[in-house]
Amino acid sequence: MPTLRYGLDFGTSNSAIAIAEHGRARLLVVDPLAPNPAVTPTVLFIAREGGTHMGGDAIEQFVARNAGREIVKQRVNTGKVIEQFYNESRHIFMAKFDADLNLPGRFFQSLKSFLRDDAFEGTNVFGKLYTLEELIALYLSMLKRQADEALGQEINAVVLGRPVHYSDDGGKDAAAEARMLKAATLAGFDDVQFMYEPIGTALEYESTVTSEELAFVFDFGGGTLDFSVIRLSPQRARDVERKDDVLAVGGVVIGGNTLDEDIMERRLLEYFGSRAVAKTLSGNTVAYPQWLLAQLRTWHTIQLLNERETIRFLTEFRNIARHNRAEVDALLCLAQRNYGWELFKEIERAKIALSSETQTEIDFEREVIRIREPMSRRSFERLISPRLNAIEEAMQHTLDEAGVAPDEISVVLRTGGSSLIPAIQTMLERKFGAEKVKKQEVFTSIVSGLALAAARSAS
Repeated sequence: MPTLRYGLDFGTSNSAIAIAEHGRARLLVVDPLAPNPAVTPTVLFIAREGGTHMGGDAIEQFVARNAGREIVKQRVNTGKVIEQFYNESRHIFMAKFDADLNLPGRFFQSLKSFLRDDAFEGTNVFGKLYTLEELIALYLSMLKRQADEALGQEINAVVLGRPVHYSDDGGKDAAAEARMLKAATLAGFDDVQFMYEPIGTALEYESTVTSEELAFVFDFGGGTLDFSVIRLSPQRARDVERKDDVLAVGGVVIGGNTLDEDIMERRLLEYFGSRAVAKTLSGNTVAYPQWLLAQLRTWHTIQLLNERETIRFLTEFRNIARHNRAEVDALLCLAQRNYGWELFKEIERAKIALSSETQTEIDFEREVIRIREPMSRRSFERLISPRLNAIEEAMQHTLDEAGVAPDEISVVLRTGGSSLIPAIQTMLERKFGAEKVKKQEVFTSIVSGLALAAARSAS
């Protein structure tokens, strides 16, 4: 009897799991709190008092316990002795850090993006050290448990999607896959096969074709952008091994989250005093250091500003910044009151709105933070134009690797939430022809193809 096998799409922003039945993929309900119960946010919340939450439940727990919470920090010893040398002098001291005394839980987002970071090995969660693999395994094990319950039986084999490039560095890319394999094994999968995510999209489409086609797959998700050029046909669909049908794969380490960060950096930093300058009594001009502004680029690094020395600097800066005190107050509030997550969700909402509207506004008010930033589709496209240029260049490189011209491509399959951006659609239509560009299911085409591939490998 063939081994039943899941298809699993572990995404930077969202994840899904499916199984093939009678030649069709069946998506399994894994998150009743999500808008689509078959697609769950790739987030994890570990509560201080115990208990682990995933997906929509994790977001509810995090927001309810953290938004507006005043952070109280205390300097504590790590127990580690640090030895350093300055000008041939030896210095030994006890490493210390500022601990958040009333932290209700740890929230983890975009775990997939850390797989390529060999410097990130793990983190301490209320006295217990979790490796990155263990954190991902916690999420995957809960996802698997929900799927098993929905299916009514336990499945321990999986075809797991992976991006074409976890990293542009080949060694880091291989290490990232090895870390993902370990995480899946820890989660309870004893039989793991990997498949490039854009190929999963192509397989889902292939079930509808009647003759041979040459497909260009454009998968633009939350954390990565992947391409593949693959031959499709009803006859090839019966084969389990499709390596020879893949003419080229490529990609760019750009995702939808990157565009959110670009909006924050280019449009919103001034609300937090990025242009503020102050003069000391001695007449010296003081501005925010670049490292501080860099921490504002992502929601999770904003929390790093809530350290003793940084807060002291900002407080002193506020006192001498006569014309920008409101903006410095906004930054102090953002860092100390845990509003980073909510602000970036509003940025994401506005970005998504520009896919269907020509004008929107980033509207965010929390305590002393007041942001009303109009954004047009045209201004957004100008803002991301360097990204668009890099994407088009990478697409052409992938076509060159495959040895095909754009007019030889039969169909363009675009998937992933960020593929809905109108400028992306325009780019693809200009390069390949509007009649060739097909929109796949944004969040489920990959997992559907992985499930079909899983069924073929089990038969």
